[in-house]
Amino acid sequence: MRTKLFGLSICVALTALGAASFASAVPNAARSTVTIKTLMTVTSATAVDADQNGKPSVGDYTIFRAVHRSPSTSRVIGGGTAICTQIDAKGTLFDCIGEDHFAGGDIREAFRFGLSKSFKVGILGGTGVYQGAYGELNGTWLDSKETRARAVFTITTA
Repeated sequence: MRTKLFGLSICVALTALGAASFASAVPNAARSTVTIKTLMTVTSATAVDADQNGKPSVGDYTIFRAVHRSPSTSRVIGGGTAICTQIDAKGTLFDCIGEDHFAGGDIREAFRFGLSKSFKVGILGGTGVYQGAYGELNGTWLDSKETRARAVFTITTA
């Protein structure tokens, strides 16, 4: 269950900038909004038992890594990481921060999630062509283990 939730956060973070055609996803210097679609795969999830009590508890966290692929070509177009901290005693609610790197820059994300087939992630900023970025990622898990997701990013840059 923890791996699923943390996989979600990576998915979300990593899906942020994948695109069928990455060149069309790079924003212009003027204010613009782009939609980027990607297929994200969680490549690793490392759980850390912060209080070393041997069971899920508030404050435990998971570190995720993922790759983003173009939905049309399956070519790798980016990658990212996320760190998700458990914020409830049941191990069903998490607070996450993440980043994705694609040609042209990085994007920073933050989100809160629980067990669900879909997720939303806030885009908080970026570097390079994504400097000043804001927006939202909407994702859908494609498997029950939450290791693969389809994501649609709506990114506005100033």
